[in-house]
Amino acid sequence: MAYSGWLIKFGNVILPNSFLLADGWTSTPNQRLEADAFRDANALLHRETLENFKTSMRLTIRGMNLEERRAFDSVIGLATLPNDERKQRKLRVTYWNDEELEYKTGNFYMTDPEYTIHTTDDIKMNIEYNSFELEFVEY
Repeated sequence: MAYSGWLIKFGNVILPNSFLLADGWTSTPNQRLEADAFRDANALLHRETLENFKTSMRLTIRGMNLEERRAFDSVIGLATLPNDERKQRKLRVTYWNDEELEYKTGNFYMTDPEYTIHTTDDIKMNIEYNSFELEFVEY
């Protein structure tokens, strides 16, 4: 499918590009996995590459306040997953494949994110988060 103006969606929910920082999309599409690789007596490399390629992506998400974080989290949809999938952070993701220049869909897990709080507001009961990275690795 041709580029449609978005880079990633979770289930059927598109992540608005406005959540990404400039230069906030990094992907390693179609990573080759080796079943076996060795060098023979003549130092020639022999590789047995598996048919299934795997993709990983790293997104740098802009800073946001608590309300925006809740909206962002609802796009990813972890809270609506069955318990086992939520525990694994297993997500069905459609993404722009930068090698094939088309959208692909697969099952990914989200690695443990690290959040940094910039400020808190005790009067408005708000939190301001710094930008953070999310990484997704295909099963």
